[in-house]
Amino acid sequence: MSLLAFPDEILLDIFDYLYFYEIIYSFYELIHHNNRIHELINTRLRSINLSKLDLRYMTKSQFMFTCRYIKSKENFLEKIHDLTLSNQYTFGEIRLFLSQISFDQMINLKKLYLIQSALDEYHILFPTKLSHLTHLTLENPECNDNNRIILIDEMNELIELNIHSKSIVQFRSEYCRLEKLTVSHLSLIDLIGFSTFFPNLHYLDITLISTEIDLNQIHIPLLTVLKLRSYNVEHHLCEKFLLNLLQLRELYYSNNIQCTKTFIVDGYRCQLLIERLPLLEQFEINLYLCNTYSIDICEIAASFQSSFYLSKNWNIVCESRQNSNDFHVYSVPMPSFKVLNITTDSLVSSAVLPVDDPYANVDYLKLNMTSNWPLVTRFFPNVDTLELVQLNHSKMIPTFSILSYLNKSIFLSKIRKLILPSPCHFDDSLLRYLLQQSAQHIDNLDISCHYLLRLIKTNILQSPLSIRILTLRDDYLSLNDRTIFIDFFNLNLNCLSLYLPNNNSLSETIQLFLDQFQFLYSLNVFTHDPISMLIHVQLCQMIQQRLQASAELRPTNIRIWQK
Repeated sequence: MSLLAFPDEILLDIFDYLYFYEIIYSFYELIHHNNRIHELINTRLRSINLSKLDLRYMTKSQFMFTCRYIKSKENFLEKIHDLTLSNQYTFGEIRLFLSQISFDQMINLKKLYLIQSALDEYHILFPTKLSHLTHLTLENPECNDNNRIILIDEMNELIELNIHSKSIVQFRSEYCRLEKLTVSHLSLIDLIGFSTFFPNLHYLDITLISTEIDLNQIHIPLLTVLKLRSYNVEHHLCEKFLLNLLQLRELYYSNNIQCTKTFIVDGYRCQLLIERLPLLEQFEINLYLCNTYSIDICEIAASFQSSFYLSKNWNIVCESRQNSNDFHVYSVPMPSFKVLNITTDSLVSSAVLPVDDPYANVDYLKLNMTSNWPLVTRFFPNVDTLELVQLNHSKMIPTFSILSYLNKSIFLSKIRKLILPSPCHFDDSLLRYLLQQSAQHIDNLDISCHYLLRLIKTNILQSPLSIRILTLRDDYLSLNDRTIFIDFFNLNLNCLSLYLPNNNSLSETIQLFLDQFQFLYSLNVFTHDPISMLIHVQLCQMIQQRLQASAELRPTNIRIWQK
């Protein structure tokens, strides 16, 4: 039954349950081609839920329509409480939004989420009135020339700040009300000033890199929740840091520990640390112990299964490959981490207490495929991103083995993103089975260009696929292959990222993509060397002729947002 068959009142009832951006996503074409829907949305909406506005994954015309609509309605900007802007696929969206709408008008905006924002977009372009924000998230913001992220000053009302980036974050002013902070890359030495910058900090989630400092200088007096993710930071440094935080009530600790540099980190050593944190109520660990000679899994497992841990209902698993000196020690359930690296090797594992859905929070599974396929696996019910990894390329892995493992480990119907290794040493039928039979909801594919083209040319993959976001790695798409590629994907692709040869045909190929892909609104082109001035001029002229397109041209990267 067509949605248009419903009477107006039913449609208006449906609209009442949707955020405004969801109405735009779902009904944009009908708004422009159906007078009835146009009338309902433009004049008869009883209430518009603008409290949350998420402008990711939009065509440029959808975005402009949303901005014009909001500006045309009195007091609409005052209704926005939660705003998400992104430059990831909608290149230049943040700057364009700022040119259309002033933050000064969003007087009730409390939560702001910026994805891949440029340096000036989270500094110069934001007025001081953003000080009324209570929640700010920056995902992969642009860093300065020193590869550091410098935070915005004078945001005195912030309660929660999240910064996800591979660059080091530098703080330079006080955030007197901030209670919750997440920083994905931080040097130990930058922790020294935390008591000054964040006098009211209660929750801290940090990823530390190794640096030798005097940890006695680090004091965060009100901190009660700590999620400490560290990579190759010596364990004794982490212990010293933790012993400065005697008010902790919840602790999550993750690390890769080289046991050749320290005494073994087992349950007894962890118990000694915990007993010196008198208020601690919740404890989680995720440790990778490397080169643990002269000890076996039974000894480590037993150290975490004493009455001390059992009385607190802290269930800790110890796993290792057979005849291995490396151990993975982690808590279940896993509330504090969503990404898990596992292997298809048979694992020796300690016994665990009955735990409901121990891996329910894991949504990203990175699976290292080996020649060993166990009969019994763990189950991850909520994985939506699957990355297949193959470190040993000497053997071809049968499709049956991979599928058997996956069917016992995850719900294939829930997978939305698939990342394949390069090179792919498994049966070519695997991808066909996943995309066209058992995992048909995959709409985001990250794959080697050469491998994908081979599957298309040999008819192993059949069009159409449900892929909307496609990332091609490693090889560039040759001039001879562009026609077959366009014919295969022209009906459904929204976002495309790939390498193209840097020659005289580059401008022609880009224009062909923009013309032939019917629903493509995001094109991200890489070249191995800088483009010439002639090609740069050609691209500028081409974009100027497209009213619904904008572009960012860099020496080896061309990003276009259109439609």
